[in-house]
Amino acid sequence: MDAALKNLESDLDNIAISDILTHEELVYFKSKLLQKKREVLEQSRSAIVSKKIVLDANEMKDELDIAAVTIEQELTFRLLDRSRKLLKEIDHALLKMETGDYGYCEGTGELIPKKRLELAPWVRHSVEHKQNLEFRKKILKQSRSQEGASFFN
Repeated sequence: MDAALKNLESDLDNIAISDILTHEELVYFKSKLLQKKREVLEQSRSAIVSKKIVLDANEMKDELDIAAVTIEQELTFRLLDRSRKLLKEIDHALLKMETGDYGYCEGTGELIPKKRLELAPWVRHSVEHKQNLEFRKKILKQSRSQEGASFFN
């Protein structure tokens, strides 16, 4: 039992006190998340209201008009999709606050440094774990492209 207690004390010593979020810090990050959510929603509304999204091709006079509007619409749809994904991440972070899981890496369970949360309060992973995920994704993509190339040879 003494060994388990010493391990626990050692683990607690390794946690930087400055990385544990206080109630005030949680309130601060929640306000940042809600502010960002309002900003993203407002940007999305203005993109739609500003008539950047035109679905009636009958108003187009020539191919250049159609091409210009199509490019603009595609860009707007991409931006709206990014906004949708960011809103999903913000909502996920707000839910984690309710469950007491906010500020912890979903991959390792370790605390996410406050500096990282300050930059993007909706992040799910520590920098190290995110880099590991990206590396794995890259390797998997390369592996799949090599398999596809060998299929056609």
